[in-house]
Amino acid sequence: MPVLQVFPVFRLSMNDRRKMQTALICVTAAAVLIRLLYAIPGIMNPELVMRIDSATYLGPALSLLHDGTYSTAAGSGVPALVRTPLYPLYLAGLLGISGHSLGFCVFVSALLGGLITVPLFLSARLYASWKAALAAAVLFALNPTAIAVAPMFISDTLFCFVLAFQIFFFLKFIRTRRLVFLLVSAAAAALALLVRPLNLFWIIPCLFVVWCIREIPWREKLRGSLLSLLLFLCILSPWVIRNHHHGAGWRIDAVSADTALHNRSALESRLTGIPGEELRNRYRADGEAEFKAHPEKYKTPSARFSYFEGKLAEIIKAHPFRYLALHVRPVVLIPDAASFFENLGLTQTGRGTWDVINRHGIIAGVRHYFNGNYLLPCLLAPLLLAAALTYLLAFYTLFRAFLKKDWMMILLFLLLAEYYLFMTGPVAMPRYQLAALPFLCVMAACAADRILSRTFNGADSGPLSPKDSVMASAPVKNP
Repeated sequence: MPVLQVFPVFRLSMNDRRKMQTALICVTAAAVLIRLLYAIPGIMNPELVMRIDSATYLGPALSLLHDGTYSTAAGSGVPALVRTPLYPLYLAGLLGISGHSLGFCVFVSALLGGLITVPLFLSARLYASWKAALAAAVLFALNPTAIAVAPMFISDTLFCFVLAFQIFFFLKFIRTRRLVFLLVSAAAAALALLVRPLNLFWIIPCLFVVWCIREIPWREKLRGSLLSLLLFLCILSPWVIRNHHHGAGWRIDAVSADTALHNRSALESRLTGIPGEELRNRYRADGEAEFKAHPEKYKTPSARFSYFEGKLAEIIKAHPFRYLALHVRPVVLIPDAASFFENLGLTQTGRGTWDVINRHGIIAGVRHYFNGNYLLPCLLAPLLLAAALTYLLAFYTLFRAFLKKDWMMILLFLLLAEYYLFMTGPVAMPRYQLAALPFLCVMAACAADRILSRTFNGADSGPLSPKDSVMASAPVKNP
């Protein structure tokens, strides 16, 4: 069954439907092909697409495969607490069916990265003509960060795939006001959280947006909010209980402690000029000394995690506004050219480039990373232009939303894009923009639709909010 019949949101003639389906298949196939061709070096040599975090995923995956337990490594017997379970489970499945082939994992991840264009197109189609929605899918297909991250042994691509459906179903709820779509979106958000903990607080602003829709009666808002929150918590609770049982406290994972260490170093580095890596080594040494001096106090993982989180809290109390300012960093939108070339074996990671950027700025970081050789980034120019066009069109849509007082579009931008940029915190690595890209591409489709409408029809495309805007009166449809 064609995907556009599975989601019957479009009213088109049969001829236009065929054109749209053919175009979407072609763009999706192109996105997949680009990523598969790019992944060939990683398929042949998986070490190229490994990062320092990869071992924390592969260890539990191999443990699941060999021991049937979620441990730090096969045969270790030590419960894994650092990562949420779905990405290691996904890797375990791929390794199991491929005879432990890491190259097969790279192949499937690249394939999955290309398929994100489908839910992205469906989301954009709620806002714009199918041609403009197709343009949004093309922009994502050509995005250098999305291409670079696709084959890597990190959770970002799987997270983005689930997130793209989360966004689609939430926008479908905004359009139809059927609570079933809100529930599906909340369930997808919880599953995405079990891939990567970035979604931990998403349900709160999500429900705030729901309560901003005036046309939905308050009883329906209350019902939808309670059911969504209950579903979200029911999906997460078993994993949190498991972690608590293993001494990690009521945490979804132990990354919060490592994140606290990095955020603390980013803030102190900005205040003192000391390189972040030097500060992190100092923090770890101080922590180890504290744990050895008070073994009873820090006998549980939760107590050790709380130590690092407490140290971050202390410096935040001393510099709260400086810390908040570090969360708003346009540098996160820089395309991930570094990973793009590292995955091809053309450059090397681990050179402290982000410490240079944090202390001296973007230009100094680029010069440091490429050793003054600008030929490689110039070769990436066409893809960089695609990323720049995405941002230009998306922020044009945001500008017009402010100009036209389209508050729903502004709220959706904050919920579905800015939330993911803000939650990455002071450590603003380029690949962290990936979660915000799907909705930025949807916003780009809004601008493209307006441009196409004015160019070919000589007419304005109307409001920027979804078709059948939430500001229009319509009866609420229950699940």
